[in-house]
Amino acid sequence: MLAAAVMLAPAMAVAQGGLPSCTNNASSSPFASGLTSPVLWAFANHECTDLSKYITPSVSAGGIWTIDTPTLRLGSGQIQFKGVFDSDPFISFGATTTNLTGNPITFAFLFGTPVTPDLYATATSTGGVSVTNGRRGTTTVATSSVYPTYISGYGTVGFVPTNLGVDLGTAPCIASGPPSTVTTTCNQGTTVNAFIPTFYDNLEGLLTYTQDDLGSVASWSGAITLEKQEPFTTPEPATIGLFATGLVLISGFGARRRKS
Repeated sequence: MLAAAVMLAPAMAVAQGGLPSCTNNASSSPFASGLTSPVLWAFANHECTDLSKYITPSVSAGGIWTIDTPTLRLGSGQIQFKGVFDSDPFISFGATTTNLTGNPITFAFLFGTPVTPDLYATATSTGGVSVTNGRRGTTTVATSSVYPTYISGYGTVGFVPTNLGVDLGTAPCIASGPPSTVTTTCNQGTTVNAFIPTFYDNLEGLLTYTQDDLGSVASWSGAITLEKQEPFTTPEPATIGLFATGLVLISGFGARRRKS
């Protein structure tokens, strides 16, 4: 737990249960001093891995990165992650996990990207999961001890993270029937939160859940978005004067037409 706290200090400050302990040897945190490029860490119970090496910049547009990992073994599960990181800013993601043991596995994906430094006033999260049952016939995907919802988003400046108020999803998703034949799709919906304009230069997200049943598969898709404060322009006094004069002229013109 101490290793995870050192490596992922900003996220640990906002995750109520704390990320699972990490047995991998890592000497520094990708979040330690603010992000200069996107990062992704994946957890499966007491194992974790840095998947940031799979993130590549877009050749057609600046400030956009993509990720498409192969299927990787992590602890007693398999993981695969796809996504787009945009400094505009938003993060869209897709995560697929397979349980390789009959015991419940806690999965967590912690990701983040630098964004255009600015005042932001609205955040949005959306997501859903498709669950295919395993060999026991009944598979349950539920929230984990890491955080009380499936998806959460954070705006940060350096070390300081702020929950964006777009926590999403608590209801279990269950697939039950003949083993390895039933797929249940659970749409977690969309959450929007407006707040006092706040300066952010990083956008981070957390996807976490538990998954049981040997051979079961959970496939997530979702997105976290920040939107800037809408600009408000106060008219100059001269502009107000011209506007008032225009109203008078229009009123006078109308009066003359009525008299005619």
